[in-house]
Amino acid sequence: MRISRRAASLLSLLVVAGLALSACGPKQDPTPPGNNGGAQNEQPAPSTGQPAVGGNLNLVLEKEPDSFNSILYTTAYGAEIVTQLYATLFEFNEKYEPTPYVAESWEMSEDQLTLSIKIREGIKFTDGTDLDAEDVAFTLEAIMHPDYTGARASSLRDVESIEVVDKHNLKIHLKKPSAPLLTNINYGILSKEAFEGYSIAEMEKAPASMDAPVGAGPYKLKEYVRGQYVVMERNPDWFMSEQYGGAPFIETLTFKIIPDSQTALAALQNGEIDRLTPEASDVAMLETQFADKLTAYNWDRNGFGYMTLNNSKAPLDDKRVRQALTLGLDREAIITGVLEDRATIPPGPIPPISWAYDDSIEVLERDVEKAKQLLEEAGFVMNESTGIYERDGEPLKLTFFAGAGATTTEAIGAIARSSWKEIGVDLDVQMIDFNAMMDNYVAPGKFDVTFSAFNLGLDPDSMFNLFHSSAGQPDANGNVLGFNRARFYNDRVDELLEKAREEFDPEKRKEYYSEFQRIVVDEAPVIMVYSNVYTDFVNSRVKGVVNFPGFGATSDYIYRWYINEK
Repeated sequence: MRISRRAASLLSLLVVAGLALSACGPKQDPTPPGNNGGAQNEQPAPSTGQPAVGGNLNLVLEKEPDSFNSILYTTAYGAEIVTQLYATLFEFNEKYEPTPYVAESWEMSEDQLTLSIKIREGIKFTDGTDLDAEDVAFTLEAIMHPDYTGARASSLRDVESIEVVDKHNLKIHLKKPSAPLLTNINYGILSKEAFEGYSIAEMEKAPASMDAPVGAGPYKLKEYVRGQYVVMERNPDWFMSEQYGGAPFIETLTFKIIPDSQTALAALQNGEIDRLTPEASDVAMLETQFADKLTAYNWDRNGFGYMTLNNSKAPLDDKRVRQALTLGLDREAIITGVLEDRATIPPGPIPPISWAYDDSIEVLERDVEKAKQLLEEAGFVMNESTGIYERDGEPLKLTFFAGAGATTTEAIGAIARSSWKEIGVDLDVQMIDFNAMMDNYVAPGKFDVTFSAFNLGLDPDSMFNLFHSSAGQPDANGNVLGFNRARFYNDRVDELLEKAREEFDPEKRKEYYSEFQRIVVDEAPVIMVYSNVYTDFVNSRVKGVVNFPGFGATSDYIYRWYINEK
C-alpha cells in the first residue's frame, strides 16, 4: 500500500522546524524537476519532448476509497483521490520547504502565537464559487469541532482560534508555539458552501464528501462506479495552470480498483495500467523483462509495515505478552523470504530515513526462549499436549486481521502463525476486506492483532497521531477514530511528544524523540515489521515523473506528468 506525499502531510514535518515559520514562502520553480529515479543510485535520462494536454493515465487502487473528503479519509486509497481534488495552503518541495499554493504568503508573530496568512486571489472551486479565507477557516474549524468524526483532531490541538480578517486574509491563533504548524494545517480546502445544511457530525453524509466533491485541485471527479473505477478529468480552471505551463497536462485519470496484487501486476505488464508499486518478489522480473516498456523509480520508504496490538484487551494489556510476541516473530524471515531483502527491520517507530532516527537503538533479534520466559512470567503455563500456553485454563489464542488480496500480507500472516506457534501462541489468521476490517474490527477494538502500514514525513511529529493518548480515545460508540488504534496510553510518551511539538531546536527535539523511541520499544504497543525499499514502475510513455524523496512516483505531481506516445 502506498500513500501520496501530500496525503501524508498531516503526518509529516519539515526537516528543519524553523522553515515552517519563515516570514513568507519562496516562489515555486515553474520548471518541473527531471526524473530522479531509475536503478538505485542511478538516474534515468531526462525525458524529451514538450508537455502537451491530452491522453488518459490508468492507475490502480488496491481497495475501495473510504472517502473523498479531505479531512475524513483515513486510507491510502481515499488519499489517491483527495490529492487530485483539493488544493492545500502550501506545497512542499523536494527539500521539504514550504512553497506558496493557496497561501500566497504567510508571517509568524514574534511570540510565535499568531500565524497570518494571505490567500491568493482569483481561486475558483470546481463548482465556480470563490475559494476564500472563509473556506480555509471552515476546513480547519471543522477539524477542531467537538463533533468532528475524523482522525485528525490531534494535529490542531494547539490551535486556539481561527480569525477571518477579510476575504483574503486570516490569522491562526495558537495556545502555545508549535513547530509543525504549517504541516498540521495543510489539509485540502473544503468549500463551506458545499456543506451547508450538514452539521460537522453529519459531514460524511453530504454529497460533497463522496458523490459530488467540490475542490480547487488540478482534477475533478467525472465518474465513480463503486468496486470498479474512479475517473477524474482535468480542471481547466486550475489556478496554478499558468505557472506550470498549462498543467495539468493529462486529460483524464482512471483509477481502476484491483484488489488482487497479481491481477494488478498482469495489468501493468499488459499496459492496462501505467503505474504500480509491485510486490518485492516481482521487481527483478519487471526490471529485466520490461525494461523497454517501464521506467523504474527506486526509493526508501519513509514509513513502515507494522502490527498493531490491542493494548486494551487481555492478555495484550500485559507488556510482557507484547514483548514476547515481538521477540517471537520471525521478522528476518519476512525480510528475506517475502520482501527479497528489499527492506530492513526498524529498531523503533521512527524509520532510518528520518532525521530523528536514533541509530543507537538496536534491532531486537528473535529469541524464542526469552519469549517463552516472558509468557511464563505473565502467568501462562505450557500445555504439553497442545504446545500452547494456557492461563486459568484458557489457551493463549489470538486473532490476526489483515486486508485480503496482497501476497505480501498473506505471507506475513502465515509467518506470524508459524513463528508464534513456536513460542506457544495459537494464531487465527483472518484475511478480509480492508475497509470492513477497519470499520468492524479495528475502530471498535474488536481485534487482537492487525497489520497495516504507516507513512510519515521526514519529521517525527506524525508519531503524535500514532502514539499520543489523545489519538486513541474512543468516542461515544467505543470507536477509536484517531490513528492510535493500539489504544496505547503512556503519560511519559504524551509528555515527550508534546514537548517536541513546542521545541524549535532540532537537536533538542531529537533528544525528546530518542527517549520516546526507547519507551515505545520497551512497551511494545506495536511490532515494527519492516521499512521497505520500494520500486515504482511507470509506463515509459509517461514523462515528467517526479521521484519524491520518501514517497517515490507520488500522485502529488501528476499535474506535471504528461504522455508522449512516441
